[in-house]
Amino acid sequence: MKTGVQLIEKEVPNAGAVITISEELDNNYHYVDGIAVMDNMGLNHILKQSSIDGKELYPKGFEVSFFQSNLFVAPDKRFLSFEKREANGNKIEMEIEDGGTAPSYPYTLKIYLRLSNVE
Repeated sequence: MKTGVQLIEKEVPNAGAVITISEELDNNYHYVDGIAVMDNMGLNHILKQSSIDGKELYPKGFEVSFFQSNLFVAPDKRFLSFEKREANGNKIEMEIEDGGTAPSYPYTLKIYLRLSNVE
């Protein structure tokens, strides 16, 4: 396959919770180059830390709303692109602080990663 999407799901138990993600990227793809979350999680979420293979992805304090999308955006336009990083089973690590504005708690945080084998 040339392109694909990896879904990471984590439960957010309560408002203000800090969610830790440590997942291996799909071994079937060489690269990861985009990230998205849907808008059903509310607003004001902050990245406390984010890295792929130990290298910073976005700076501490980066607002999740920059890669938050909704159903009014075409599916192929929902991802925030970043410089290609090697996937190949490398680890993505993130800490996200919930903004306290979700419609209800607990909820499932869904992070979508755009993967590819195209150089």
